[in-house]
Amino acid sequence: MGLVRLLSVLLELNLAAVASRSSLMGALIRTSNTANLHSILDFLTGLSCGELECLAEFQGACLLEMELSPVNPYRMLAEFFDPLVSERWRNCEDRAHKTFVVLSWLEVQQIPHHRTMAAHAA
Repeated sequence: MGLVRLLSVLLELNLAAVASRSSLMGALIRTSNTANLHSILDFLTGLSCGELECLAEFQGACLLEMELSPVNPYRMLAEFFDPLVSERWRNCEDRAHKTFVVLSWLEVQQIPHHRTMAAHAA
């Protein structure tokens, strides 16, 4: 009976993680440039939950800032990842890794869809 209960708990935890990951991906897709949806889906699928959470927080911060005035997301990176603003970024390795993920996300969002088509045509 204990083994069945343990398997049930593990299954519930797995389903919760999958649901959380799906929710994060859905939110990021809805707030991104869907012109290159295939590239965005490929990029997001390869990320961990922690990386997806970081992207969602960054995207949310950008949206909040845009309500006040137009904002360049690249300029928000320094403030967002400032270890003096948030203790979470005190670990320089984690901060560097997540900064790279956000930079890659910004690049994936801006790649025009026709650019890949032009490469195949050449």
